[in-house]
Amino acid sequence: MIYFIAIFLSFISCISQGDKNRVYKTDHFKIFYTKLDDRNIKQIADRLENSYPRIITQLQSAKLPTVSVHFYTDISDLQKAVKTSVPNLPVWAVGLATTVSEVHMISPNHPKQDYETMIRNTIHEFAHCVSLNINKTIANNPRWLWEAVAIYEANLPWNPHQLSYLVNQKPPTIDELNQLSNTYIYEVGYFIADYLVNTKGNSVLNTLIKNNGNLLLTLNADDEEFTKQWFTFVKEKYGI
Repeated sequence: MIYFIAIFLSFISCISQGDKNRVYKTDHFKIFYTKLDDRNIKQIADRLENSYPRIITQLQSAKLPTVSVHFYTDISDLQKAVKTSVPNLPVWAVGLATTVSEVHMISPNHPKQDYETMIRNTIHEFAHCVSLNINKTIANNPRWLWEAVAIYEANLPWNPHQLSYLVNQKPPTIDELNQLSNTYIYEVGYFIADYLVNTKGNSVLNTLIKNNGNLLLTLNADDEEFTKQWFTFVKEKYGI
């Protein structure tokens, strides 16, 4: 599973002319939706709204400003909307969080997308907004933590038995997880956050977000020791 998560950039959002009147408001979200979403926008909004208290509580964040979620009918519309800040958005991108209160996504009802996965992807992007609310410098800084938190909060785990490098007892290093040139963090990020929460408690995610993933300060472990710790947890939990 591949996600495109943008760095923390501000821009003026663009909404397609045909969908400018399609707006659905909840207590914490303002959703600009498309004709694809007419039949189930309430269901989509309910999923987002229901995720709000859980993620805010788990990450111990203050209340966010109203989060604007912009849905688009296809990748072309999404690219046009963000071109001033991300001029070369990849064609495989499905969405991005750009500020503490802005999310841009291809519609969950796009015919070539899996609805449930796209709902979780949208929650993933909202989790990025929450991280930014805690620390405005956290976007991809470090990348491993930025993505691990969002993947965990969106409940997007992989099957570790399908990841050959884990089966072969070679977990990726922190340096590898921070590289934009590979997708390791999207595959193991859930397990890292799961290890942290289950062994250190919910507060550890908030602490790490605040100090930009300082493992020595937070866990008294260097990168290598931390990798050993989370991988030992995964081996014991999943039997690999």
